[in-house]
Amino acid sequence: MEAFVLVIKAQQFALSAWDMSTSHTNIPFIYYFKNPNSGSVNDFMPSNKLRASFLKVLEEFPILVGHITVGKDGRCLVDVNPHNLNMPEYLESQSTVHFHDLEKAKFSWDALPHAATVGVFCAAGVSGIIKLVNVNIIRLAENSGLVLFVSIPHYVVDGVGYCAFVNRWAELCRWMQPHATENEPPRHDYNFDRSTFGRYMPDNRAPLNSTMSMIYDSPSYFGSLLAWISPETRGNLYVNLDRMKDITGHVFHISATSLGALRKSISRCAPQTQKISDNDILTILISHVISKGMKDDAKDSQGLGYFASAARRATRAFTGKPKEFLTMMVLDA
Repeated sequence: MEAFVLVIKAQQFALSAWDMSTSHTNIPFIYYFKNPNSGSVNDFMPSNKLRASFLKVLEEFPILVGHITVGKDGRCLVDVNPHNLNMPEYLESQSTVHFHDLEKAKFSWDALPHAATVGVFCAAGVSGIIKLVNVNIIRLAENSGLVLFVSIPHYVVDGVGYCAFVNRWAELCRWMQPHATENEPPRHDYNFDRSTFGRYMPDNRAPLNSTMSMIYDSPSYFGSLLAWISPETRGNLYVNLDRMKDITGHVFHISATSLGALRKSISRCAPQTQKISDNDILTILISHVISKGMKDDAKDSQGLGYFASAARRATRAFTGKPKEFLTMMVLDA
């Protein structure tokens, strides 16, 4: 741990207005790993290797050990202080659920082991402050497998940054295995400075579309209130509001065979030089589900006034059929 602290430098990362538009939510993913030697006493994803590689990857992602603070201008920033690091919430627990139970239930939402750390909304953990990485390693019954839950606030990294962090963690963990052939892991450089985008943007830019213009220009008293309160209070407010509504969950299971067949089909229509990753395919699938949901919701919302909007809200309250949804996928790789 001391060696890790010596690597981290004092620095600040200013968050953009676009970052803050997603300040209420985390990016939560669940990863499943089946132990091929279930029931035997073996080093299946040993805890010491997972934690050591986790600290190693944090050295390359210093933004994730900072504190969310509000500057004098009212904008949020991530403050990384080596003398006051905001270490991630890293939990490991044991479940009575067997991996076969998850397979038999086809990874049903109700069969999932409960994650002990924070979930969808960007809220404070057990320490009372917002952690910029939340990890819960859940070991399944009879050493049958492992469930890895990783949640990162969306306004600190986007989906690409999230996948880069998790993939790098996996890469470093493989490098620490006894059979690794490389003396040093491959080096990657990451840039967390939001102003970099502005320096590479052309002077002549296309105007914002109507939806984005409305987001930036339309005044919102509720939005101003949310911006005024602290990030922790804002997160607690979202969590409590979320408890007031009933959510029906569903998990999509994607087998490695199906994913490979889909990649092969897509590759026929893509340039030969273009590489299509698993993350690309998952993003396409998730975007398709979200787009269809938004399209169906838009059909119900066209031409509605205040009274119709109030009636729609009342209908959702009494029928228990909310429009909000969270998409989650299980990748069998």
